[in-house]
Amino acid sequence: MNRRTSLIAVIVAAAIALPVYAAENLQLVEQQIKAGLLYNFLKYTEWPAERMPAPGEAVVVCLIGGDPFGGHLQPMAGRTVNQQVIGIRTISTSAEIQSCSLLVVPAAQQETWPDMQRSLVGKSVLTVSDMPGFAASGGMIEFTRIDNRIGVIINTDTVTAAHLVVQDRLLRLARTMGRAPAGR
Repeated sequence: MNRRTSLIAVIVAAAIALPVYAAENLQLVEQQIKAGLLYNFLKYTEWPAERMPAPGEAVVVCLIGGDPFGGHLQPMAGRTVNQQVIGIRTISTSAEIQSCSLLVVPAAQQETWPDMQRSLVGKSVLTVSDMPGFAASGGMIEFTRIDNRIGVIINTDTVTAAHLVVQDRLLRLARTMGRAPAGR
């Protein structure tokens, strides 16, 4: 193989690898942004007094079926939000939802969402997912992509039915669906 052919082979290989590398970096950034948004969801949501953890207990973020954030959520563990320590737990069944303040439902759990939804009735658990149509199907906060940017849809009816209040500060950053905003 001559020098020119070798150079062309290297250029072609780089051209093929760059989109894969760029896609991996984009996914990494997306996971970091979503993990940061979860902190804001905790900060700007109010739970009923009876659902607030006792002093010394954590506000628990539950990940069902694994961590869709590639470990980017772990730095949030042990931090405080609204004078409460944040705990991160991975759960595997709907029965474990009771201890959660915020439940992340990855798109990979779409088939189990109806069962989870039934176990959430009457519980003040903020639900978040990147599953397409999550907010329309009774979820509370859905991550979306709008013009290559991370967006958020909040179903205010579902939030209100769970006796949660999402503050206006968060509602202004989101697209809402439902009859009336739940914020203050």
